[in-house]
Amino acid sequence: MSETISTGPDWLPLENMATAYWQSEVLFAALELELFTRLEEDAALEALAAAANCRGPELERLLFALESLGLVENRDGGWYNGKSARRYLVSGRESYLGDFLLYRRYLQAPWTKLSVKVSSQPLAAALNAADDYERRTLYYVRAMDALARLKAQGIVQILAALGWQGPVLDIGGGSGALSRALLSGVEGGRALLYELPEVLRAAAELYPRPAAWRGIETKSGDFRQQEFQESFGLVLLGNFLHIYGRRETGELLEKAAGLTMPGGLLVIHDYFPDTGRRVSAVKGRLYDINMMLNTCSGRCHLSSELAASLPDDFEPGVLHDLPGDSSIFISRRRAQ
Repeated sequence: MSETISTGPDWLPLENMATAYWQSEVLFAALELELFTRLEEDAALEALAAAANCRGPELERLLFALESLGLVENRDGGWYNGKSARRYLVSGRESYLGDFLLYRRYLQAPWTKLSVKVSSQPLAAALNAADDYERRTLYYVRAMDALARLKAQGIVQILAALGWQGPVLDIGGGSGALSRALLSGVEGGRALLYELPEVLRAAAELYPRPAAWRGIETKSGDFRQQEFQESFGLVLLGNFLHIYGRRETGELLEKAAGLTMPGGLLVIHDYFPDTGRRVSAVKGRLYDINMMLNTCSGRCHLSSELAASLPDDFEPGVLHDLPGDSSIFISRRRAQ
């Protein structure tokens, strides 16, 4: 079940511009692998993987991304070209545009030097692989904090309507934007922000004033090994589970659920491919490709998969679409 509170914040077009290349790279990959041409011959995933010399699980994720963009369809246990793909992306047909589109990719590299072309002096990259780990972490935490602050109020609004009690356990909460928003105006509110030590060092640099940490305690470590001495009325997993594969996610979800008080809420903020809102579903599938490329085993999980992994003493989860392109999955632990 998915509930939407609003759509189209004014910052979303900027995010879409910044990630527009995700869509083009998905298209280019499919053309290079000749997937559209091969789909005219066999609709089965296994046959397609063999014909294209692809790894089955990774190919399936690419196909789901293509489906979200309207280029292919998944039905009756098979994969089929969509209308535009069948007309323009099947090699050998008179209207084939594959070579033209791949030529657009050939032109792509010079565009990365646009600022150099325009500038009258040398420019230093904001971030590059040669930077030390601490600097890269600070840049990452600052970037994620900017987005988290934009999304926090939408989450606070939904949780306020449902009713929640502390204390808060904010797992993977970055610099604490959501905890800070939740505790604002809550007298005596308390949150435990649990993060990696390098992330917390960056957070302290971003927010050096003690007032920014009022009510927020920090603890560093690996959540998978950490033992906790208390339970929490609100357990948050913000953009955390997509770092992990299905098996580890099940284990992490079980642990987080065990830390939730009876009557408390378990809240997962992420990009969900199975939301009913198209903009979020597309972002979920593309973000899944991003995690496939940039993590060892990460993926964007279906809310239905998370719901199936919840312990029996939790209510059925509800997926709430936030303003923008992400959602929160919420389930309440039944009172004993």
